[in-house]
Amino acid sequence: METGAGRMDVKARKVYLDVAKGLAILLVILGHMNRFFSYQGRLMQVVYSVQLPMFLLIGGYWMRVKEGESPGQFFSKKFYRLLQPYFFYGFLSLIYGWPEDADKLYHYFTGLLWGIGINDYLPNLPIWFLPMFFLANCWFYLVLLLGKLGKGRKERLGLEAVAVGLLMGVGCWINDPFNRLPWGFELALILQGFFFAGRLWRLAEEKFFAEGKVSRKQMLVLAGLAPVAFVVWFVCVRMNGRIDINADWFGNRGLWSCYLAAFAGCYLLILASVVLTGCKWLAQLLSLFGENSLAIMAVHVPMIMWMDGVITPLMPPVIQANYMVKNWIGVGYSFVTISLLSLFAAMLLKKERR
Repeated sequence: METGAGRMDVKARKVYLDVAKGLAILLVILGHMNRFFSYQGRLMQVVYSVQLPMFLLIGGYWMRVKEGESPGQFFSKKFYRLLQPYFFYGFLSLIYGWPEDADKLYHYFTGLLWGIGINDYLPNLPIWFLPMFFLANCWFYLVLLLGKLGKGRKERLGLEAVAVGLLMGVGCWINDPFNRLPWGFELALILQGFFFAGRLWRLAEEKFFAEGKVSRKQMLVLAGLAPVAFVVWFVCVRMNGRIDINADWFGNRGLWSCYLAAFAGCYLLILASVVLTGCKWLAQLLSLFGENSLAIMAVHVPMIMWMDGVITPLMPPVIQANYMVKNWIGVGYSFVTISLLSLFAAMLLKKERR
């Protein structure tokens, strides 16, 4: 992580983003190991407070209006990156979990077009995130286009902040958990604050960390804020309980507490990612998960089903017993195996799609 002068260079600094995404997708996998953890359990409250917000923050971090790129080119690029895999993995999951009757097949097919992960609409629940993320990217791109009308940085950020506030307000106004809109349309509006926070994060990084380097003193300051972030995150998670963005549920205290817990928790996750870049082999492994995170999001549930339905019955009795028991051995074995299988399947399918 550090070079001779006690600084972290720009290349390592960007690796931490993939490490952060890798940690986030591993939390997604952990959150879907339902046979071990209850829906309202403490672990689920912790996992769900940061897993998807981390992807949204990083999405805002990388978002920018490129010189010479038209809006049509941007939307086309995002369509290819997010919606093409959504339908690819959706149809693949439909074939994998082929229903026994025509009514169920019709239900899955129309659910795939509607693109939300409730009411058993999708045979592969986690892919609901892809169309919502596509819409969220499109909305924030329009925010950035509006910001370009400003003369200076402050004026541009002011216009962007107003636009984000208006979009979030509209999202809250049209939001109805009992009548959901296709592709998580309302969620894509409500979650714009995470994109804007990611943009502010990148701008602050460019301003305060000269030449892409973090000095030892700056690192100590960032580490010193960790206890404060932990207290904020812990208190908000305890007050808010379980959140479920897919289900349009932002916790007991509502949206403000969900956002506050997510910001504090993501800060801790980012800080941990920076530290982990100091361990080269671990950073490379986590970066591999991060680089393939969207594909892993699409394949890990089928991998869980495959492990339970195909591989587990073939295991020796001693491994079966430990694999299915809720203890450190069972949970650890299951989590590591499913994670590695999901990474392998994601890389294989990505290669076949190219």
